[in-house]
Amino acid sequence: MEIKKEEYSKADVIGVYEVPAPRRAYVVLLEGEDWNGYILPIMIGVAEASAIQAALEGYVPERPMTHDLIVSILGALGVVIERITIDALINNIFTATIVLRESDKHIYVDARPSDSIAIALRANAPIYVANRLLSSAIPKDSLSID
Repeated sequence: MEIKKEEYSKADVIGVYEVPAPRRAYVVLLEGEDWNGYILPIMIGVAEASAIQAALEGYVPERPMTHDLIVSILGALGVVIERITIDALINNIFTATIVLRESDKHIYVDARPSDSIAIALRANAPIYVANRLLSSAIPKDSLSID
């Protein structure tokens, strides 16, 4: 699956934020260069929020955490994490794919966006979002984020 500019946009992680709610919830915010001030919020769990935040801060644990271990195993096997894609929104749940490359062969792994993002950050792999999902984006200035 080649990335076509008209189908996907490159995105960066702005950060992870706690959502004021009756129960503890988190959101990861993605921003694309040509999204004209819009951001894509994706709800994630507590553990994934912690993993993404640690990667954003460059924190390296004494012993590898789950996402670190995945990246290490793939590297030891000679598999490159080429990119991740946020592909669809089905029943209010985002789906993602981790695109791996082994020699000249591509491998596509279905994954949660939160795990995909945590892995991409650790592997310095680019994040792409399907342009059709930008209808779920919200104006960045509508949020009060630090």
